[in-house]
Amino acid sequence: MQSLTSCLRAKNLISVRRRDVDEYGIQGFLVGASDSLLALEYVYDFQIDGLMILRRSDITEVRRTATDEFQERLLKREGVRPGHQFPTPFGLDSWQTIIEQLSQHYPLMILERELGPSPEFVLGRTLRVTAAQIEFHSFSGTGKWSDKTVRLKYSQITCLQVNTRYIGFYQRHFERSPSKSKK
Repeated sequence: MQSLTSCLRAKNLISVRRRDVDEYGIQGFLVGASDSLLALEYVYDFQIDGLMILRRSDITEVRRTATDEFQERLLKREGVRPGHQFPTPFGLDSWQTIIEQLSQHYPLMILERELGPSPEFVLGRTLRVTAAQIEFHSFSGTGKWSDKTVRLKYSQITCLQVNTRYIGFYQRHFERSPSKSKK
């Protein structure tokens, strides 16, 4: 088993488990790590599907399996390589730091609070970042902006995603309907 440091240096494809969050594994190229956060270029159906930031305290297992090694070779042969999801180096010191940085480059993001009595999956844009929480303007699955502001405490956020195909689909919708996305 390779160390997390060597996988990060090589931007290897790895598998991550969060057993207390869900039973699904997450596969991605490891592109960043700190004591509190892990950054992956998420791989789904043999394509990079955005940048995913996970809370380290939820991670129960990080492995580089023989499947990861084989699929990494296949992906690279097909021209799929890590390192294109963020234009400059980013800081993973805290949720506040990474959200501020990503908000400057990506107009929409997904934030998740997967644990606790009321899990949340919100898609939208950052309104304000404070020392303790993010204020977020979200929209529904029908592409309608909410009248209410969502406030998520950093201590509750388990996952953040930007530049995904899912987000891109909605972003194109709002670009074609600019009056609906301005508020």
